[in-house]
Amino acid sequence: MERKRFLAVVMTVMMVISMIPSMVFAAAPSGELGGKLKIKGLAAVGVVLSADYAKVTPEEVTDEDFTFSWSRQTGEKELTQVGTEKTYTITQDDLGCRLVLDLTPVDGSGLTGTLTAKTLEVAATEEEAKAVEQEAEDAQQTETADGTENAQLEETADGTEDAQLEETADNAEGSQDSENQDVDRTEDVQQNAGNEQEDESQNTKGQPEETTEGTDDSQMKIYTEDQLQVDENGNVQTDGSEKDGQAAGEDDKDKKTYEATVTVEDSEDQICDFGTVKSDLEDVEAQYVQITNTGNESLNFQEISPEHFMAQDIIEPLSAGESVSVWIQPREGLEPGEYDDMITYRTEEGIEVSFEAKIAVEGEDDSSDDEDLKPSDEPSAEPTETPDDSEAPSAGDNADASLEAQSLEVNTGSLNFSDIEENYTQANETLSVTVINTGDGIITLKIPKSDYFEVMNEDGSEAVSGIQIAKGDSLMFMVQPKTGLTKGDYSDTLIFESEEDSEVAAQVTAEVSVKEAEQEQITAVQADPESFSYDDLKEGYDTPEATTITLTNTGNTTVSLMQPYAEYFDIGELSASVLEPGDSAAFTAVPVTGLKVGNYLDSIQIAQTSSEGQEDVLTTIKASATVSEVKKIYKLSVTPEELNFGKAKEGYSEAPEAQKVTVTNEGNTNVTLNAPSGKNFKIGKLSATELAPGESCTFKIRPKAGLKAGSYTESVVIDNEQQISAEVKVQFTVKAARKAKIADPADNKITGISSDGYTTQSKITFTAVGAGMDNESPGKGDVRYVPYNWKVINTNSWSSAPYTAAFGITKAGTYTLTVTFDRQKYNGSEWENTGEQDTKQVNFSITQAQTVTATPTPQPNGATAKSAVKTGDTTNITPFVIILAIAAGCIVGVVVYKRRKK
Repeated sequence: MERKRFLAVVMTVMMVISMIPSMVFAAAPSGELGGKLKIKGLAAVGVVLSADYAKVTPEEVTDEDFTFSWSRQTGEKELTQVGTEKTYTITQDDLGCRLVLDLTPVDGSGLTGTLTAKTLEVAATEEEAKAVEQEAEDAQQTETADGTENAQLEETADGTEDAQLEETADNAEGSQDSENQDVDRTEDVQQNAGNEQEDESQNTKGQPEETTEGTDDSQMKIYTEDQLQVDENGNVQTDGSEKDGQAAGEDDKDKKTYEATVTVEDSEDQICDFGTVKSDLEDVEAQYVQITNTGNESLNFQEISPEHFMAQDIIEPLSAGESVSVWIQPREGLEPGEYDDMITYRTEEGIEVSFEAKIAVEGEDDSSDDEDLKPSDEPSAEPTETPDDSEAPSAGDNADASLEAQSLEVNTGSLNFSDIEENYTQANETLSVTVINTGDGIITLKIPKSDYFEVMNEDGSEAVSGIQIAKGDSLMFMVQPKTGLTKGDYSDTLIFESEEDSEVAAQVTAEVSVKEAEQEQITAVQADPESFSYDDLKEGYDTPEATTITLTNTGNTTVSLMQPYAEYFDIGELSASVLEPGDSAAFTAVPVTGLKVGNYLDSIQIAQTSSEGQEDVLTTIKASATVSEVKKIYKLSVTPEELNFGKAKEGYSEAPEAQKVTVTNEGNTNVTLNAPSGKNFKIGKLSATELAPGESCTFKIRPKAGLKAGSYTESVVIDNEQQISAEVKVQFTVKAARKAKIADPADNKITGISSDGYTTQSKITFTAVGAGMDNESPGKGDVRYVPYNWKVINTNSWSSAPYTAAFGITKAGTYTLTVTFDRQKYNGSEWENTGEQDTKQVNFSITQAQTVTATPTPQPNGATAKSAVKTGDTTNITPFVIILAIAAGCIVGVVVYKRRKK
């Protein structure tokens, strides 16, 4: 081959080699960041979170293009950085907080802007996190549905059609995204799978904003759900019924109209002006507005909860031509400042009626600073703007709204009880009050406490705080005056509050008057006790202890008592004979001595002498005595009746400590005891063998030394010459010595590695199993092996079970997986590392995966992506460019040389 031709061939080969980077290596992504960043993984303790770029533009971005900042949101705007890695494992410290991910492009990447995503509140378990995520999705769907319905009512037919088409498209896209979340989900090396959580700071797509300004009701056409139809192309059409009605010349009275007006009582400018008040709002009286249905169809009003005012909900449908009066009142706890809210009542039919409510709240005056008053350097509180319900974020858009809107109402504002007389023992009237949950979620009710009234459940039992009322439900409570109220007028405000938010409350005023009772002459004496007895007297008994009887004047007149007497009892003198109302006197009674065997009954009468000289019996005391024959009784008792000496290991060096047993003569005759004995227990000597009635003696018992493994139970009998006995049961257990469980390191193994090998696209998952890991009831001296770390190229460690990992290798070849196991020994309370380790290895092979031609995926807007696919190869292409330049120069030189030669 000629030299020139050879040179040309070499130049050609170099040029071909230099063109390889332009075909293989794709351009890095650049431009403005956009779209929506998501966080992959459930918001639960222990879950690993990572970034999801499925809806981020440019589409080619990866983890390598950003620096990561994971933060914990501890307040409304307080962020604490917790990590800068590409993934973050949720810890126990994150419980109840939200996690925020901020992505900033790395220097020189060509990307501009930042991306931010936020999780829901972290739950303790994945099940709780799934439930929270489902509630957020349901709330978002409900908010979206409500917003769509209002948008349809406020727009013209063409606007309605456009809104529905956009809603349909958005819903379809959302549905497709939901399906693709499971299909397109990919995992990095050693990354756990999880569910995707969207950034909730972004607004719900397709949700129109509501407005009450600039709406011309005369130009608004309202269509019912039956009149709206969607054709095969997704366009919204009406059924033409309104046109048919016009063509047919129907009268206006046959058309369905939804209209309403609002009138503020005692106000010409239609403003509920509460004026200027102090910070204590309890005494501010409610104002009333009247809402009238001026249409020809019934209106169904939605629940209402203004920010700074409480407004009564209209629960029942409002028929055509009817009116309803509702109360408006400032919320308790308002800070000093001026408040001006536009309160709007909305109906399910799309009608709105609004009026203005305002109040100025002043702070409490400090009397101690009356001298030299100076203006405050701090600015006064700015009036708080009333948020428009249409602009309020839904539960799905703002996970910081941990509490749903709460509201309580009562069915009545006052409970007026009938007058009662003083000294009553039971309330003569019970009234009911019904508490209604008019909020958006469950409310835990706090029951009010009152010094004058009792709040009870419907069944009459005491009402206690902590009762939960579901949304829209109600509870009835019974209220009655407390007993013991003295003469006077009593009034109390019973406030039913939410335990979640004390500002959410409903109140009812209870009032009752106690009148002075007419005096009635009552003569009554109460005896305590009203009866007594002596049932254990034996023939020849000694005089027992006397019984003291107390007499109390429970009437309202003075009584003069006569000295009582009895046949079988000696009666002591009265401590006082004249008793004023409430005074007491006492006397004693005891059986007379010398009563024979038998039963004796007496009625001790307490009497007074009336003004006419007659004897009036005020009360009678029943007294009885029983005298029985004396018999010889032989009876022994032991204390305790059972002794348990616990457990000891076989070969114990010292027997358990001896325990004392007491023997008592419970008969009425002397007894002589015999010494007890035992087989496996050592019995001590009796402290006494002769026992008079009521006397006791003791001895000790302990297990014998050297007993073999087993359970020992005996009955130690204490008997006597009178053929009576008592016994004490004793028990002792000897446990066999335990042998330590020593795990064999040969049982350490690695599972899950396939002998068939893998490709460069395979995800390789394995599990390390240590010998003795299944020892759930370890004893002192037991040995086990626990996986510590593993290595293929890099070394990775485990901190706790499960000891499973996954990885992938993009380069073909033969590799070795090595797992190191720590040897641990149980010290009686916990496992400790001994410092020894065991290593297990397994080999596997990686082959190059076949190249797959990918079909381009259409963009959401229908455009075709023109940017090259990023391969992730970071090879420097500068040398190839230099070679290409040299080759081009050589070729040009050869051509010039040939031309000159010719």
